[in-house]
Amino acid sequence: MEKVATILTPELITQAKQLTAQNPKLEGFVAGEGSLTPKFVLVSEAPGRTEIKLGHPFQGPAGKELNEWCQQLGVSRDEIYIAAAVKSRPFNEKKGFKRDRKPTPAEIEAFAPFFDFEIAHLDCDLLVPMGNTGLERLLGRGQKIGEVHGQFLHHAILEWDVKHQQWHFSDREYTIFPTYHPSYSKRFKKMRPVVDADLKKLRAYLSGEPD
Repeated sequence: MEKVATILTPELITQAKQLTAQNPKLEGFVAGEGSLTPKFVLVSEAPGRTEIKLGHPFQGPAGKELNEWCQQLGVSRDEIYIAAAVKSRPFNEKKGFKRDRKPTPAEIEAFAPFFDFEIAHLDCDLLVPMGNTGLERLLGRGQKIGEVHGQFLHHAILEWDVKHQQWHFSDREYTIFPTYHPSYSKRFKKMRPVVDADLKKLRAYLSGEPD
């Protein structure tokens, strides 16, 4: 298996950093990373304070939670790819203190070409969106994790048409398995059994077990 830091090209990374520099409400840059032939692609929202400091996705408490998930799934981070809808940290600032926030639709659109490149060039058709933002990035606004988590969906995904400045669905169909975000399950302990059940289903799928 071939391991890479990121599938994004140096040119795309430069463009993404320039995009971040033009937005006063974004900071840092964290490229997706993992394997070129991942067992699945995790789709997250955006990096936070710890991630932009260390330059890698899912560090700190959420990263520890994700590592536990990987153990339950029987995979390592080297065997998957982590891609965020937005590659920089969205934040609000009050009294000199920065807090993470949800990215805006405009920010998701701005970073869409980089995300689209990652998905198109990875040899994988199993996508695991974590949380509503990851799910909406793939299937459109209004999608709710609470309604579809733990289900295997077979559907095209949204791609950004740069020329016409609009979304359209891909020609390619993917297998999509939504689940909750690691930070959510870590914060709300009552959700852990739900997440454990989702992970059990995903592990069975990865093992080739019948439904």
